[in-house]
Amino acid sequence: MMKRRTLVLALAVLLLTGIPLIAHAHEGMIHILGVVTALTDKSVTVETTDKKSVNVVLDATTTYEKDKKAAAWSDLKVGDRVVIHSMKMNGALQAHTVDFSDTTP
Repeated sequence: MMKRRTLVLALAVLLLTGIPLIAHAHEGMIHILGVVTALTDKSVTVETTDKKSVNVVLDATTTYEKDKKAAAWSDLKVGDRVVIHSMKMNGALQAHTVDFSDTTP
């Protein structure tokens, strides 16, 4: 009986501490994968892998990384492959991080 109580207590602790850590690790981010089809200083449009067009808002807090190195908005080009980590805010997707690489070999 004591082993069962200990097991139930251990499972309860794991559930209470493990689930919030998993949810916090992703922080509610929505990932957009695809190719840049349009770009302005305020937004990027991506054709996703399932051929849908998705517009994502950019702002001063958006960070950029090209080929695993810090980059700038000005480095991003139409045709680049992207993974955008975004959140839904005010009815639009807001980019947190834009990871990209160009499509030229």
